[in-house]
Amino acid sequence: MAARIDANINKETICFICSQIGVTTTFLSQRTGLAEDKVGAWLDVSSDAYPTLNQAKNLAKVLKVPFAGLYMHKDNLPIKQLPSLRNLRTLPYSSPDDSSLNLAVVELIRYHDFLTSAEAELKIVAPTLTLPSIRETADVAEYAKIIRTYFGLELDVQFKLQSARQFYLYLRQQIESKGIFVHCFTGVDVEIARGISIFNESAPIIGINDNDRYPAKTFSIIHELVHILKRQSTLCNEMFASFSSQNEEVFCNAVAGEVLVPVASLNVVLTAKEIINFSLDDIEAIAKKYSVSKEVITRRLYDTNRISKDEYDTYANEIRQNFLQEREADRLARQEGRGQTIPKNMSREAVDKTSTAICRVLLIGYSDGYFSKQEVSGLLGIKEKHIPKFLTEVAKW
Repeated sequence: MAARIDANINKETICFICSQIGVTTTFLSQRTGLAEDKVGAWLDVSSDAYPTLNQAKNLAKVLKVPFAGLYMHKDNLPIKQLPSLRNLRTLPYSSPDDSSLNLAVVELIRYHDFLTSAEAELKIVAPTLTLPSIRETADVAEYAKIIRTYFGLELDVQFKLQSARQFYLYLRQQIESKGIFVHCFTGVDVEIARGISIFNESAPIIGINDNDRYPAKTFSIIHELVHILKRQSTLCNEMFASFSSQNEEVFCNAVAGEVLVPVASLNVVLTAKEIINFSLDDIEAIAKKYSVSKEVITRRLYDTNRISKDEYDTYANEIRQNFLQEREADRLARQEGRGQTIPKNMSREAVDKTSTAICRVLLIGYSDGYFSKQEVSGLLGIKEKHIPKFLTEVAKW
């Protein structure tokens, strides 16, 4: 039997990381699959218990820090304090463990810091941050009109795009062209958080949950953009059909709905279709035209008095139940080995997750020999064999 090799990590450092980011021992135990008392002993400076090399590497992976960082002095680690974020979420239970969410916030900031430093090294001129001037008393329609005009969101382009993914990438690119950083965070259930806004005067950040569907991501981008325009830093999880008690969330949802499906345009579409009694097929067809979700269209029909509250509730519940049934059927099929298994498109997933600005920096840096294939692979979290396809798609932009 091979001798056990302990990793003599700096316990003060790992305690500092957990304290600074807000990561609990319970969370580390759950993510590593190790007993909580064992993990707790590794974080106890008075204990002589240490993890093995593999266990320490696993801890570093969960904490999203370099393995070597666990050996460093805490003062030499670039660990920033979490920004102050208003919690506007409505959760099904109280006092959740927000360790994964805190790590997601740190992840967003690190990626933005990487972008800033890479642009400086490569002498890439970043878009100058400019935000439109909006009256404090501006209503939903005024906000939506300013957003569509200022960020160049064209309905003709929206209708011509062939998929919800293409619309998501188009929307992300348009927002980032004005100096707002848009990037997906990982490792968080969508019920816990769908969107994060981190406002500052020089580099606002919009974080979108990578686990969400494309239409949900586009809605979340606009929702969080409204928070940014209001100079707010927030955590959000209620989108689409929310009848939230949070006034800010109700307003942001309404603006997002009007931006994605303007009432004037919707009236034209509905008049042309001559629909009186809506079916789910009708709703799905309209959603496909706008590259948004059926939930958004259902809410827009309610907001524009095309359907009643009872009808809205019925449609929303049926859409939700259909989604859950499809997801469960897919899960059972995978579990039983039935159906066609479609391999993941790793290069495409990397594009979808990664900020447009970072994608371009990586393309330029790799082409100029500044980044190696291994470095691009490490930043994106995909194998080196997927990098050529990633770069090919980004080059088409």
